[in-house]
Amino acid sequence: MKNIEVIGYMDLLKACQNLGVAKTHDEAVGFARVLDEVGVILLFRDKVYLYPDKVADEIRKAVPLALLPDNDPTIEELKILTEKKDKIDELARKHVRRILWMGLGAGLLQVGLFFHFTFWEFSWDVMEPIAFFTTTAGIVVGYAYFLVTSRDPSYQDVLKRLFLSRQRKLIKKHDFYIQRFVELQKKIKLPVNCQASMKHRLGVELEPEDLLHGH
Repeated sequence: MKNIEVIGYMDLLKACQNLGVAKTHDEAVGFARVLDEVGVILLFRDKVYLYPDKVADEIRKAVPLALLPDNDPTIEELKILTEKKDKIDELARKHVRRILWMGLGAGLLQVGLFFHFTFWEFSWDVMEPIAFFTTTAGIVVGYAYFLVTSRDPSYQDVLKRLFLSRQRKLIKKHDFYIQRFVELQKKIKLPVNCQASMKHRLGVELEPEDLLHGH
């Protein structure tokens, strides 16, 4: 049974009798109970776990935050990192919003200039080819974006990439340990806060790999 980690309860009782540890079934049951109480094995239902330490480690990994001790340093460390991460996300969100408003302003300015030049400075015959090449340039830029990113040039995707770009820069600027943050969240089985918060605030889907991309 060198490579076996789990056996049946009845198999354990038979082994105790075959080895001469117990003469009767009742003695085998009592001996198995003693082994369980001292931590040599772990009895659960009709199974016997020969390596209880491994079971304890797996349970410890799956323990939710609410079941951890109040004085567990992991909780305080994650709390500090989460507060810092929320501030970084908020700054990134503000930067993205500022860029988006600047883009809207640039678009309105272009429309206003085209309108002014068409009806006051020049004529539609002059502005028509300019408008055509401007529109064509936008299509070419969108196609180039698709070639570089392998994604459709949608507003949602641009929004997401802008946020991730600003987030990475702010994480580096503020010396935020993103790897440690993710490790702690995995340890206590919490959702990634930045994904939930940014999905709610900006309406974008953030994939897990996006968070670690570039780190």
